[in-house]
Amino acid sequence: MLRPEPGTAATLGFVLRYLGLFSDSFTLAIILWPFASAVLTLPILAMLYHKDHRLRLAAGLSAYLAVLYALGLVAFTLYPMPDDPVRFCATHHLLPQLDLLKFIQDAQTGLYGVLQLVMNVVFFMPMGFMLCRWAGWRFWVALPFSFGCSVFIETSQLTGFWGLYPCAYRQFDVDDMLTNTLGAVIGFGIAKLIGLVWPKKQIEAGGVVTRPGFVHRAVALIIDVILMQICVFTISIAFMYAFYKLALPLNNGRFTIGAFEVGTELVEWVPRLLAVCAFAVFEVWVPWRHRGQTLGCQYTQMTVEAAPRVGTYRVAFYVTRTAVLGTWYLLLVDGANQPFWWLTLALLVFWLVAKRMPWDIIPADSEPAASASPARS
Repeated sequence: MLRPEPGTAATLGFVLRYLGLFSDSFTLAIILWPFASAVLTLPILAMLYHKDHRLRLAAGLSAYLAVLYALGLVAFTLYPMPDDPVRFCATHHLLPQLDLLKFIQDAQTGLYGVLQLVMNVVFFMPMGFMLCRWAGWRFWVALPFSFGCSVFIETSQLTGFWGLYPCAYRQFDVDDMLTNTLGAVIGFGIAKLIGLVWPKKQIEAGGVVTRPGFVHRAVALIIDVILMQICVFTISIAFMYAFYKLALPLNNGRFTIGAFEVGTELVEWVPRLLAVCAFAVFEVWVPWRHRGQTLGCQYTQMTVEAAPRVGTYRVAFYVTRTAVLGTWYLLLVDGANQPFWWLTLALLVFWLVAKRMPWDIIPADSEPAASASPARS
C-alpha cells in the first residue's frame, strides 16, 4: 500500500488524490459487489440442499455473507486498478516492504499508522471466524490457508495482478501478511468461544422434499436452466459453424444449401427451436420418467410433483407447468425482456399468496395429505 507523509491534512489530501485514480472502477465494483455475491451464492445453496435436503435461513444467510466477504476481499485488495495505467505507472514506483519490524515505526507515526495496523487485523478476522464456525476447519488447516490468502494478495499487488496491470499499483508489505494472519487467528478464537456458548446443531437429512419452498424450487430451476443453456449454446455454435461452411451467399443477402435457398432467419430461429427441445427433455421428459425430479431437483433432493397424480390429472399438471414455465424459459432465452420480468414477478406474487405454483393447483389423488405438509424453504 502507499504511505503518505505524517499529518492529518496531508494524509487526507493524499487519500483523496489516491482514490481519485480509482474512481470509475471503484464505483463499478461497489455497485456490482452485492449482486455478484448473490449469483455466486447459488452453487453453495445447491450444495446445501444436496447435503441437508433443506435450507435454513441462517445457513443461506451465512453462505451469502461468506461470498460477499470473499468478493470484498478481492474488490478492496486487488480491484479496482487505477483507471489510467500510463499516468499511474509514470508517477508511482512502489517497492516491496520487506522489514518485519516496520509496523513498529508505522504505529509511532500517529493515528493513521495505528488504524492501518488495526484494519489489517480486522479485515481477516471474518475469514478465521467463517473457516472455524461455518466451514468446520481445524486450526492447523485454517492457519496456513489464511496466511496463503494474504501471500496471494500481496504477491498479486506486487506483480500488477500477475501481469494484467503494467506495474505494481499497491505495495507488497510483509507486515500485512503478519497482521492479516493474526486477524484470522483472532477470528478463529472468537468462533471457538461462541461455539462453547452456542454449539452448532447437527441436521439430519430427510428424504426427497415433496413440498419445496420458493428458494428451493428456484435453485433447482437455475441448475436446470444452466444445463439447458449449455446444450443449446453448444449445439447452436456447431450449427452456425456448419451453416457458414456449407451455405453459399447470394447477391440478395440469402444463402443456398444444396437445392434450398434460406435466409439468416434460419440461424436466428435455431437457438429458439433448440431451447424448446431442451425444455421438453429437461423439464418434461426427465421429471415425467423420474417421479417429478429434474436433474436440478435430483441434485437438490426435491420433486416438482408436490402431490401424487396419475392419469389425466398428471397430464394436466405437466401441460400447465410446461405452458407457464416453458413460456418463462423462452422469454429468458429471447433476451429476458420486460415480459420475462413481469412473468417472474407474477409467479413470485402467486407463491407468496398461495404458497404453491400455478401448476400445483391441479387436483391430486390425495389432496388433503399433500396440503397437510407445509412448504419448506
